[in-house]
Amino acid sequence: MTNVTEPTLFRLRVAYPKLGRLKYLGHLELIHTVEQIVRRAKLPYAVTQGFSPHMRIAYTSALPVGTSSTAEYFDVYLTELVPAEQALCQLQAAAPVDMRPLAAGYVELRRPALTAEIDEVHYLLELIVAPGASVAEGELAQVLSGWFEHGAVIPYRRGKKNKSLDIAHVLKGARHAVAPDGNIWLELATRCDNDGSLRPEILIAALDQALRGLDPGVGEEIVSTGIQRLTVFSSYLVERCSQRIACDGGGVSYPLGRELCAPSGSLAARVRVDALSNL
Repeated sequence: MTNVTEPTLFRLRVAYPKLGRLKYLGHLELIHTVEQIVRRAKLPYAVTQGFSPHMRIAYTSALPVGTSSTAEYFDVYLTELVPAEQALCQLQAAAPVDMRPLAAGYVELRRPALTAEIDEVHYLLELIVAPGASVAEGELAQVLSGWFEHGAVIPYRRGKKNKSLDIAHVLKGARHAVAPDGNIWLELATRCDNDGSLRPEILIAALDQALRGLDPGVGEEIVSTGIQRLTVFSSYLVERCSQRIACDGGGVSYPLGRELCAPSGSLAARVRVDALSNL
């Protein structure tokens, strides 16, 4: 009887952004694009067993279409140990500018999957105030702090199902500022677990209603998909700027062991995060 041994595999973790027009790629289109990048980079990737073998690769949770990111990750399994710096250079040469990888490194094979490991996600929002409307710093702070203090639960609809957003559970913290041009900057620290995660457009719609004196999700319906019905804001930009892992003792770590630098062209590179105020 012949002994069949498992081939030696190496788990390469890659950080990359999703910017510009590429933020409109759906998750399946993103998967197809990343796999093309790996093939063009000529990395010795592993494939699954069975009748329909495919690349052994895993991703972080899907981004809503239209949301950009400076902190996406994928794990690709290689059959040969390629130096991480060399693999990164090959991937960068094969990728479009708005998805050019930022960093790469090897992680343990037995380490939990990205979707199981990451439990805190940060978003950066720029809310463009509509012509004729204005939002005062104190007014914004009052709404946000009120949601935290009173444990607001915001009803919304997703498809045919009625759901609710539990602010106290999903939102760990927020920082805000009214910019000199009157627009609003928000950084949201959100919890990501089996009970769900925050869809920023729901909170944006709720904030728009609250600033008009309505009870969010009650005065007007909030729908989790599609274009939100906004009055105070004419448009908005949303960017996932950090994904983190909670550590014992209350600290945090990152999927590649360090925080990533925001690439040029991103919202994080443009917004003065140091000007944001904690609630």
